[in-house]
Amino acid sequence: MESNSELNRLEKYMAIDHELQRAKRIHSKYPKDMLKQLIIMQKEVGEVTKAVLHYIDGCGPIEDVKMELKQTAAMCMRMLENLKTDEKYVEEQMTDTYLPEQDMKDSD
Repeated sequence: MESNSELNRLEKYMAIDHELQRAKRIHSKYPKDMLKQLIIMQKEVGEVTKAVLHYIDGCGPIEDVKMELKQTAAMCMRMLENLKTDEKYVEEQMTDTYLPEQDMKDSD
């Protein structure tokens, strides 16, 4: 039993990796900006939501839910692979990113 579930889990990981490699081939350019990466990942989350709602309403197969989950997991992995954590990158992102606190300081 245990080895069967382990094999099942590995098959799912392989399917996610396959989807990740496919996405890299199709979309070879990937944004460096973390917020743009997050938007891509969130788009996939929205597609999971849509597939789940269609499945619950009886107008979509469970295979669509599984496919969208694999695509979402692949985009999570792609974002994780591309994370930059060095100080210079963080400073660059902070200067290019809108921060609500800036408006509050400007209005004083």
